[in-house]
Amino acid sequence: MKIKIYSIVLTLALCATPVLAQTLTQQASAQFRTAEKAEAALNDIPQEQRSRAEYLKVIHSYERVYLITPHTGWADNALTSIAKLYEAMGDPKNAVKTLQFLVREYPQTPFRDMAERDIARLGGAPAPEVTSKESGAVESIRFSEEDRFVKIVVDVSGNVSFKVGEAKSPQRYFVDITPARLSSGLIGKEWSVQANHIQKIRVAQYDLATVRIVLDGTTLKDAATSSPKDSNHITIDVAKSAAPAAPPKAITTTLPAPPPTPAPAPIPVAPAPAAAAAQPAVDASEAPVLVAAGASVVGGPTPTNAVTAAKPTSLGNRSLIRSLGLKLSRVVIDAGHGGHDTGSIGPSGLTEKDLVLDVSKRLQALLESQLGAEVVMTRDTDTFVPLESRTQLANDDKADLFISIHANSSPEKTVRGVETFFLNLNTQSRDALATATRENAASEKKIHELQDVLQKIVLNDKTDESRELAQHVQLAMSKRGNAGSNRGVKQAPFVVLIGAKMPSVLAEISFISNPDEEKRLKTPEYRQQIAESLYQGIKSYVETLSSTKAAN
Repeated sequence: MKIKIYSIVLTLALCATPVLAQTLTQQASAQFRTAEKAEAALNDIPQEQRSRAEYLKVIHSYERVYLITPHTGWADNALTSIAKLYEAMGDPKNAVKTLQFLVREYPQTPFRDMAERDIARLGGAPAPEVTSKESGAVESIRFSEEDRFVKIVVDVSGNVSFKVGEAKSPQRYFVDITPARLSSGLIGKEWSVQANHIQKIRVAQYDLATVRIVLDGTTLKDAATSSPKDSNHITIDVAKSAAPAAPPKAITTTLPAPPPTPAPAPIPVAPAPAAAAAQPAVDASEAPVLVAAGASVVGGPTPTNAVTAAKPTSLGNRSLIRSLGLKLSRVVIDAGHGGHDTGSIGPSGLTEKDLVLDVSKRLQALLESQLGAEVVMTRDTDTFVPLESRTQLANDDKADLFISIHANSSPEKTVRGVETFFLNLNTQSRDALATATRENAASEKKIHELQDVLQKIVLNDKTDESRELAQHVQLAMSKRGNAGSNRGVKQAPFVVLIGAKMPSVLAEISFISNPDEEKRLKTPEYRQQIAESLYQGIKSYVETLSSTKAAN
């Protein structure tokens, strides 16, 4: 069966239903597990007895992972599995196509080097570099009610353009801004407005390069959208009275024009399953808008989360964070080591710096898509960042949580397990001190310089919340299948945690020094399990804080 490339398949998959948009990550994860089971069953059959149809059945199962959504840590995993299956069935041509697509569409994938080597080994040409324009962003939205108009101001950055349109049943007016990404602080946001020609303002990421703003109850006759030349905002005026606003004749206004958008890259897929093929075509103006899982969907239901008070800590008290009703919106993930600082190295050469960077990126995707949190990475490439600079970055970005991710090491090769640390300068634990000594080795601070930093600890008493966060993270990690022993929550003087103004922990996700564990750590599936356990720990902690509805 000849494999064809249909970019429209991805479009239809991305525009399935609002309900699908809220559960994409969970569905992709479940589908990946299903595909793994199908591949395991195929591997039980002697290779010479496997038919092409049996291979394609498993390939289709993996294809559904990124057809559900291309924006999870499972997508690149699925593509690497597909390429291996094509090669195993004697179809190097489609193996190369799949790997070229992987390299082109997922340039930050940890499998890039492997994919490029396999492309060369299979006789394929390197994947062409994709030239793309720099995307802008929708940074904030504010509105005010004037005598005759409701004025909506959209703050943007970058070189973007916009166009307007309307849809009916129910009546709504929309502004599409492109190429742009929605600021994480706006995910799930909507605002109620009591005026004749507008009831509600909503915003979401419409597609990969478009942010859509929707005004419920507004028509093209009611609204005028404009932007001064070379400005960094777009203004929408909506008439409040029966007299309509005077919109411009053209319904499209353009900010400084960016270069033409390249055509979407095709996805190599086998013919879609019958169920997918039977889906009706979706009108573009009525297509559901995809946002991060758990966020509000333009055209979808309005979130109605109730306000809840913070729970006591495990010690039965309420810290100042809980008493003040503080909430989480920004998380800093610190991938340990980097650059010349390799961290620990496994028996066959796996480096801690590469492992924890990959896990950190997977955790970032989960926090953004499922928790709706803004995530800041202390490093997202193989670069060296001084330990003290990592905490300072979190403080400067006003983070609500700080988690540093590391892999442990021991001279005893059989040691396995997970442990989580929070800051304590007075610990006498020999093991904890040994771990801290190893992780602090890259510190560039002199003794006298640390004195000022230590004062911050006294001024910023966050120990209780750090302990609480550590307990939630440790419990989730220890529950992960095949995690090894639960080595518990510990206290140690980690430089990377000193001076943090927010709850902060350091998670040792595994022992890279264990040969069997190192083999598992090289697989994307195991790394994803680790990232998911970290996410569950953070989510569990966040659920003990006070919460409120997403929309203002």
